[in-house]
Amino acid sequence: MTMKAVPFYKHGSVDVLRYEDFPEPKSARGQVVIDVEYCGVNHLDIWTRMGIASKKIRLPHICGCDIVGTVNKTTAGFKAGERVMVYPGVSCGKCIHCKTGHENLCSQFAIIGGMSNYDGGYAEQVAIPARNIIRLDKKMDTKTAATLSVSYLTAWNMLSSNSARKKGQSLLVYGATSGIGMATIQLGRALGVSTIIATAGGPKKVEFGEKLGAHYVIDRYKTKDISGEILARLGTGVDIVIDHVGAATWQTSIASLKPGGKMAVCGMTSGNDATVPVRTFYSKQITMTGALMGTKAQLLELLKFVQEKRIKPVIDSVFSLKDAKEAQDRMEKDVHAGKILLSCCPCH
Repeated sequence: MTMKAVPFYKHGSVDVLRYEDFPEPKSARGQVVIDVEYCGVNHLDIWTRMGIASKKIRLPHICGCDIVGTVNKTTAGFKAGERVMVYPGVSCGKCIHCKTGHENLCSQFAIIGGMSNYDGGYAEQVAIPARNIIRLDKKMDTKTAATLSVSYLTAWNMLSSNSARKKGQSLLVYGATSGIGMATIQLGRALGVSTIIATAGGPKKVEFGEKLGAHYVIDRYKTKDISGEILARLGTGVDIVIDHVGAATWQTSIASLKPGGKMAVCGMTSGNDATVPVRTFYSKQITMTGALMGTKAQLLELLKFVQEKRIKPVIDSVFSLKDAKEAQDRMEKDVHAGKILLSCCPCH
């Protein structure tokens, strides 16, 4: 039996993605087959497709980690037709980190559909370990659920670990229209962060960030000195910087922080090797933390928080599965504002 899927057989540009008939997944013991309804598109999909020199994965591979759908048939405690979403982190399940609910610290931690040997949601069906399946509340919108497992969960992990709930906190995040940017603005506002500053490229993206809830959006096409702009407006630096850009922004991030500030790093879209101004770093007594996707327990917290606060992630566009190449191309060109989704169900 076959299904429609979008695998790639070698690393490279979007042209390596192939929409084709692909063998249906076979559920091993303890796995659940899901009929995929929507799969979110993330930068991780692009990095996985392009390949990372130190990471080897089995090919062909299917991308996609933000997965929402229905259980294909009754198995492993789930009933056929149940609406579910996927926690995309997989780990050994045996180490001290896994046993204490910190599976994202496991040495074997990997992401379904990412740089791992687990195929993801760019397909009509996917087989997922039962422990990674989360039942969706009837009130949870399916498209909203398809935005949460990666960028929103990563932002939630950073905000909760950086004391964003404290009164009077200020925050800088790059790229208001990106997944992490949008998530940070919406979650930060709902958590009560007093001042949220974001960057964006051009008037339309600035307006998008302001509508999301950022208190001030800096147009990076007009303002090159972002840290100077922040100091001019606040009279001091920010308490927290969320940096998912990497090499191009580290010096700006450190310059933008107040003494005792915290920098959370979760990405490297501009490059892996960054330069740190050491004197500024230690004289400001800055704390820098690396952040990966959060835990399953944090995802459950996030789902509850999103429903309680009625947070609605903005959907930029929905592409059919056969147009996955165009969806990734839109993200690579940075012309999107909000989340890009793939509609994987043939009934759509």
